[in-house]
Formats: sequence, C-alpha cells, structure tokens
Amino acid sequence: MIQLWMLALAFSNNAITAQPNNPAYERIKALRAQELQELQAASRARQMQHELTVAEAQQQIQQLGRGPVSVAQTGPALQDYELLGVVQGAQQLVVLRHQQQLLRLVPGEADASGLTATIDRAHVRLSRGQEQHLIELPRGW
Repeated sequence: MIQLWMLALAFSNNAITAQPNNPAYERIKALRAQELQELQAASRARQMQHELTVAEAQQQIQQLGRGPVSVAQTGPALQDYELLGVVQGAQQLVVLRHQQQLLRLVPGEADASGLTATIDRAHVRLSRGQEQHLIELPRGW
C-alpha cells in the first residue's frame, strides 16, 4: 500500500491530469476507492462493536434490577445477632448484640435496616424481608 502511495506521489499533477486515461492513474484511483471502502467497513465494525457493548451493559443493568437482594446488601445475617434480653417497662424492648454493636428493637417495629423483632411466650423472632430467625428465650424470661 505504501509503495502505491509513493508511486502516486512520483507522478506530478500535470502528468496525471493531462492523461486521465493513464493506466497508472486508473490503478491509483481504484486502489484509493478500495481503501475508502475498507476504512468505511472498519468504521462500521467499530460502531457495531460499541452498540453491542452498550446492549450488553443495558441487559446486565436490567438483570441487576430483577435479581434477589442479597443479605450482605441489607445487613448482617440474622443468625449473627445475639439476644441479650427482653426489657419490660413502659415499653417492651428486645436488646440484641451484633459484634460490638448493641441494638434495641421495639417489638413489631422495623429499624432502619428493616429488622423486626416479635416476641411470643418462648421465642423472639427476628425477620428482615423474607429471612427469619427464631431465638429461644431462656426459662424464666
């Protein structure tokens, strides 16, 4: 390809324009047209590749919206909470510990992470969304 361009530069403008039926001129003209077609095809291929990448990204975004919410996104696993006690008073409270953090829940009311505690005679039931965990109350509570 470079040799052809060098050949084209070797001809002066006067020689080429003076002889439009010159075989060298026709050859250069045909090669230039072919090169332009190749450049257009390469450009179209890049455009189609970008469109494919965008379509794949949009599909992945849509799948993220449909997938189940993982526990890691909403908070720690319910089995990781330790029941410290149930406090009776003007208002009943369930006191839990997760790692070094203390948590007080009013039974039946969800906290900021969506965690809810309910109390029956022998158990405290923790729930968040579809997940539930039953903690047995010690005797005498």
